[in-house]
Amino acid sequence: MTPARRTPEQTRSLRASLLEHARRLVAREGAAALTMRALAAEAGCAVGLPYKVFANRDELVAELVAAEYERLAAAFAELVAGAGTGTVAGNLMRYAELLLDSPALALVAELQHDAGLLRTLDARAAESGLVPALVGTVVEYLAAEKRLGRVAADVDEDAFGFVIAGAIHNLLVSGEQYPRPERERLARMLAAVAARLAPTPTTETSREKDE
Repeated sequence: MTPARRTPEQTRSLRASLLEHARRLVAREGAAALTMRALAAEAGCAVGLPYKVFANRDELVAELVAAEYERLAAAFAELVAGAGTGTVAGNLMRYAELLLDSPALALVAELQHDAGLLRTLDARAAESGLVPALVGTVVEYLAAEKRLGRVAADVDEDAFGFVIAGAIHNLLVSGEQYPRPERERLARMLAAVAARLAPTPTTETSREKDE
C-alpha cells in the first residue's frame, strides 16, 4: 500500500520542526555537530526523514541560517519597540544574548569555504534586513530611550550604537583568540555603559535652562 503523501501544510510543519531541532542542536553542541543523522536523533525520528524535506546538509544549513536571520530581525524590532520597559542595561544585554546565543553566525563561519552557499546566505540576510539591523537596532533603541528620558539628551546614539554592536560582533567572530567574558561579567560591562548613558541631574538641569 502506497503511503499517503504529506500535504503542503504538513511538509511546512515538519520542516519548521526540524529547523527548530537543528537550531537547538547547534546552540548546544556547535556547528560541527549538525549532521542529518544527528538531526534525526535530536528530533527522535527516522534517519531518512530529514532527507524528505532537505536535499542535503547544505540545504538544511542554508534554511536554518535564513530562519535565524528572520528570527533575529523580528527580535531586534521587538527590542526597539520595547524601549521604556525593563532597564536600559537589561535591554542591551538582551541584544547581546540574541546574537551570542544564535547558531546562525557559527554556521556561517563554518561555511567560509563554500562561496556559492555563502552568496545564498548573504542574499537571504539582505532579504531579512538583518545586516543593517545589527548596528541600527542599538542606535534606534538608544534614540527611543533618549526620547523617553532614560538616556541623556546629549548622548550620541550613533557612536554608542556603533561601539556596542561592534563589541558584540567582535565576540562572535574572534573565537578563542579573544575569549568571551562570562555572561555575568558581560552584563556588568553593559550595565556600566548604560550608567554612563543615563541622564544626570546636572545634564537635565542644563537642558531645562537651555529650553
